[in-house]
Amino acid sequence: MFDPTIYENVKVVLEGELYDRDLEGEISIINRKDLVDLASLSRMYEVQFNENPQVRVTIGLFADLASFSAEQLEIEDSNPGCEINISFDVLISDTEECAKIEEDIRSIWGYRPSIQQKVSFVYNQEEELTSHIQLEFNRRINEDQISDLSELIEYAIQTSQLLDE
Repeated sequence: MFDPTIYENVKVVLEGELYDRDLEGEISIINRKDLVDLASLSRMYEVQFNENPQVRVTIGLFADLASFSAEQLEIEDSNPGCEINISFDVLISDTEECAKIEEDIRSIWGYRPSIQQKVSFVYNQEEELTSHIQLEFNRRINEDQISDLSELIEYAIQTSQLLDE
C-alpha cells in the first residue's frame, strides 16, 4: 500500500466540497477534467461550475514533478504541495467594466491573489465581449490548508454572484 500524495488528499476534499454544493443545488457543475500529463509528469484537476448562467467559474488544482519528487523523497527545505487557481468567464458590454470587476473582486478577496483579466470577442461579433478573470495565489498549498477550501469555494460563489450583477 502507499500513502496518497498531497495533491490527491487536497483533490478529494476539493471535489467532495464542490459536489456536495452541487447536490444541495447551490451550484451546478458543468464540466470536470482530471488529467495526467505523461510528458511533464504533472497532474491537473479542474471543475467548472456556474451559480448563475452568466458567469462560469473554474477551480483548478495542479501538481508538478518537482513537488511530487520532493514529497516522495522527503527532501529537506523543500515545499511540496500543489497550486490552486480560480478563473471566471463573464460577458461584458465594454472594456471599461474591467476596472469595476477588479474592484468587486478585491472587495471579496482582498489583495492576496493576483488578478489578470483578458478580454476577447469573436470576429464579427465585437458587441459580445468576454472577460476571462484569472486569480493566482502564487504559492503551494498542502494538507494544512485543506480547511480553507470551503471558504475559498464560498468566495468563488460570492464573486460569481457579484459578477452577475
